[in-house]
Amino acid sequence: MFLCRKFNEIDKMLGRLSEVLQSAADVLAPPPTALQDFDYHYKLVKNFYVADKTLPKIHINDTNIPVHLEQMLQILIREEQEITAALRKAEAVGPAPSESGESSSNGSSSEEIPVAECMEFVLNNRPLDVLVELAANDTPPGARLVILNWIRRLLSCMKDPPLGHASLFQPVQKLVELCNGNIASPYEKEEILFLETVAGLVRKEPILANLFLKSHHHSAQMLASWKGLSITKTPVNNPLFQSAKIDYDSRRISLVKEELHGEENGDNAEASSAVVVPNLNEERVAGAKCDCDDEEHFVLFDAIVSYLDSADSTIIVRACEGILILASLPTLNKSCNAVRNSLSRFCTTIADRLAVHCQQIPEDMDTGDIEDANVSWGLIPRDSEQPHFIGRYQLTSFLCWLDYCDCLMKESLTIAPELGELIRTQLLISYVEPGLLGNYAPFMLVLTAKIIKKTQSRALLDEIANWLIGEGDITDINGTDCLLTILIENAHENSDILLQTLQFVESLLDNPHEKILHGMIFFYINNRGYYDSNTQTIQSWSDEEDNRERRRGSAEDPIKSRTLAPNNILKVINHFLLLLPRHIMNDAAGICYEEYMQDASRHYQTWIKKTHGFQWPVEAVWPESPSSSPTSEGASLETLPTAKPKTKSKSDLNEVQCGDSGISEESFYEGPLLKLLFSHVKQMNTQVYELNLAVIAILSKLALFPHPYLHEILLSPEIPVAPGATTLWSVMQFLARQLLTEIPRVENFQERINETGKRLLSNPPLYHKDCEHDPSPAQEEEAEINDPLFESIVVLEEFCKELAAIAFVKYHHATE
Repeated sequence: MFLCRKFNEIDKMLGRLSEVLQSAADVLAPPPTALQDFDYHYKLVKNFYVADKTLPKIHINDTNIPVHLEQMLQILIREEQEITAALRKAEAVGPAPSESGESSSNGSSSEEIPVAECMEFVLNNRPLDVLVELAANDTPPGARLVILNWIRRLLSCMKDPPLGHASLFQPVQKLVELCNGNIASPYEKEEILFLETVAGLVRKEPILANLFLKSHHHSAQMLASWKGLSITKTPVNNPLFQSAKIDYDSRRISLVKEELHGEENGDNAEASSAVVVPNLNEERVAGAKCDCDDEEHFVLFDAIVSYLDSADSTIIVRACEGILILASLPTLNKSCNAVRNSLSRFCTTIADRLAVHCQQIPEDMDTGDIEDANVSWGLIPRDSEQPHFIGRYQLTSFLCWLDYCDCLMKESLTIAPELGELIRTQLLISYVEPGLLGNYAPFMLVLTAKIIKKTQSRALLDEIANWLIGEGDITDINGTDCLLTILIENAHENSDILLQTLQFVESLLDNPHEKILHGMIFFYINNRGYYDSNTQTIQSWSDEEDNRERRRGSAEDPIKSRTLAPNNILKVINHFLLLLPRHIMNDAAGICYEEYMQDASRHYQTWIKKTHGFQWPVEAVWPESPSSSPTSEGASLETLPTAKPKTKSKSDLNEVQCGDSGISEESFYEGPLLKLLFSHVKQMNTQVYELNLAVIAILSKLALFPHPYLHEILLSPEIPVAPGATTLWSVMQFLARQLLTEIPRVENFQERINETGKRLLSNPPLYHKDCEHDPSPAQEEEAEINDPLFESIVVLEEFCKELAAIAFVKYHHATE
């Protein structure tokens, strides 16, 4: 114990002695300044290779070079931090008072701001040139890796690196040119990180993009903003440099227009000033003029794109990030030859890659795996716990690239038009369309539905609409000859693709596009041909609705509509709830529809947001009436019920000739989609449960659309129906009559209905999909469980509740 105390006392005495000696040394030889320290470490780095040229090459990590470089970096970072702290302190203290007691007008503070001596040393002595030369030669081995990391950290750790100065930019540009993903390199991770860092700085200051467009270095804005930058190339079109192409004595170039001199010399001065074309104000506009040659490229962009072929998925994701950063620059000018060349080549490459990955997906894979796949471009799944199935890798790769293209088109308005057109041509038209019309239609329908569901960018969705419906605006649509009509009509004739077609249609509803919806539905019902205009029944309106209609013209919400909120809303709800007689209904469920109200309200708000901006009419009116057009929100109350188109009598309709399609040119045709859905509603008592669910799912989503004509044909049981026309209510009545005829013939039908209801309404539903295909006697009892007759009773009853809830929600929203 005594010895320990003695040792502690000795240590303290030695510590004090060391402090005294250090103080004395500081007086005799002060510690070096930051600049001296920086210069010391730089000289050791620069002179190391000069002194050791004759020695065998050793790896850079076996030398002290990384340590000296790290000290240099820390000195630069510390210097910037000290200057920033001093500036903040000066701002907080305020200007120093003058001798007279007033604040100094020059803004100087009581404490002097330190000078960035080390950064000035970097800009004046250009040490980065030496480092980049070592990186280019990779001498000693590993030098490129260390220097890439050092310059990347210099650019990223400093708050405001002066990249616009030639002493910093030119070495960075040379390093960018060294990074080439097309050549195998052990340093590709460090290279892509460096490139992504530079891209981030360009994103922060978009004008820096011109640094990587060589012909843009002469712009007046750059010459005024950036120091030490020399012009290495004569621009192509700038008149300032045309003297380099002609004799010096044949033309006089002047930067300033001599107006006074011109006035004195008349026409001669005018001729002379005509040569003085350059306008510095125009030059200051980014991208106003382009002097790039046809073969030039955006160097930084091309360098990042080259890493898309890497074998490392992490490198590919980094490259995708860098491309996204540059492609989304708001100042990117595609009229520039270099930018256009790089973007066009990239768009072609990425569209080809997307098409190739799609073609590699095996057509015999389980379509359920396509539906369940959920990947994004930044999160390529490598988890071993993920389920493995045939085509998993090919499907995942395709969906990742599809998601990236969609994100790219969403973020970059410059790249979206060209990339979208290439995807439509190379993927949709060249590969997907032949598959949809060929032997692999079920597989391709599910894959197309997945493509549509993953699409979020407006530009890509527009291209899908042009592919399915045709180019041009809505007024040019002819729904009879487009691809979408062909696909839906094929499902009428081929039951093998029916479920997949319904899945494809549902994806179009989940991601609605006005043009697609018009060509699929509204092209056929906008003439209101389902409505019997010869009826003498005029709908009555309550005083409350009359007053609301008069105020509706000034309402802010365009969804306010008496079509969606009729005075007979209670009758509408009761029509749906009382469609089936009580004795053939599921007693356990009852006729209450409140359970669907919350979901219907939430979904209706979703569809209003999704269809916001669509040019849909507010009221269901006759299009032939000039005073009450479908788009007129303030139509007169008196004209709406009485305006009717001229129609032929029944005897005249019998004489109408039918076209090649078999559809009367004068009668109403609801379109291929509604015809398909209505026909399968009629047949629900003979169809499998899965198909019935798919049909009512689409009809429920259509009923939620805030469109007056669609609302009438789906949710208005009391409208007068034209002869030969079909509405949802009419086909539901037909089905109810069929069930009422067949159900009572079965013994103990009420028990069967209750058992089926409990089974199907359980969570999850107990449904045996394979029983209907097994003809063995052992499975007859189980096959009886899946009797479509009783399943259709439960489905129809729940569907009626859902429609009642939707009708009430739309009524409530339109009357708020």
